[in-house]
Amino acid sequence: MVGGVLGMLLAMLHLGTGVTFSAGVAAWCAGLALVLILAAHPIGARLGALLAGLFLAVPGLVGDGPAARAVLMCMGTVLLAVGEALVVGPPLPGLRARLAYLYTYANTHPITRRERCFDATAFLRLLVASTVLAAGLALAKAAPAYGPGLLARWLGGELIMLMVAEMLTAGPPFGAALVGINVPPIMRSPYRSASVSEFWAKRWNLRMSEFFFRKCCFAPLARHGVAVALVVPFAASGALHAAIAYVALGQWGISLLCGAFFLVQPLLMGAERCLKVRSWRPVARRAWTLAALTMVSPLFVEPALRCVDQDWGGLDQVPLQTLAGLAFLIAASYLNALASQTALPAAATGLAVSPSAP
Repeated sequence: MVGGVLGMLLAMLHLGTGVTFSAGVAAWCAGLALVLILAAHPIGARLGALLAGLFLAVPGLVGDGPAARAVLMCMGTVLLAVGEALVVGPPLPGLRARLAYLYTYANTHPITRRERCFDATAFLRLLVASTVLAAGLALAKAAPAYGPGLLARWLGGELIMLMVAEMLTAGPPFGAALVGINVPPIMRSPYRSASVSEFWAKRWNLRMSEFFFRKCCFAPLARHGVAVALVVPFAASGALHAAIAYVALGQWGISLLCGAFFLVQPLLMGAERCLKVRSWRPVARRAWTLAALTMVSPLFVEPALRCVDQDWGGLDQVPLQTLAGLAFLIAASYLNALASQTALPAAATGLAVSPSAP
């Protein structure tokens, strides 16, 4: 965490030395390899986590625009999470064992074999999500960034976020089916959440929520009360996203709004308890969740849209951008499934789960 704080502070200086986005990606790949190698020893794992945190200074050196800096900051937080996971986890001899530990969410989610196939259901979900994503892109691009048009812009931005999450729900299973394995989920259709609590705990960004929220924050803080255990992780997440927005945009006002989005989530969860939302009918519960998140989504959506306003072009580019995003997700899901296979041979050593067919 010391490395992460120092890295973010350096990034906020906006040195802008002209480092390119591709050079930042290359530095991230080198940092990931170094973190995995150093984790062979407990002291090395701590050093790797420190270096992973310091990587967050790199986006502040990039001069390719807000979108490039935002993407590199997000990649940096992933690298930091990998470093932290290897520090708090057990000593793992061998690179394959460390990869297996990461891919199985600290040995909590099995990676099992299955028959290779073309998952038509997952592919259809990808196509539907891509279509709605294109509509959201068109709406966000066409709407003005001021006046009454902001409502349409924010609605388009929310559609983009939810459909990207839906594509991340269907993409990994699709790629895994082509390889012949089952992989842990990244998302679980967040738009179908029946409560704000379910949205964050069981459907959105599961890798981060299960490791960071549950293991590192909620579980240790729960003895001090549920309220503290909820507020602290969201406050930390709000600070992190505010820092990402500031590094990308260089504006404190809009960046603090981004952080405020996460601070209001515990309030929404508290409102759910007061309203006894869990006793409502499923349709009403889902309507409540979408309405509550839509009400506060501009706090997050507007900073995100400003990060890409300079780079996403006009309406005529929507079809090409959507197809490119779909192709990239499918390719990334397939490569992720290939890499996930490292967890299967490690099962013989007890460092991963059984490779038996489901």
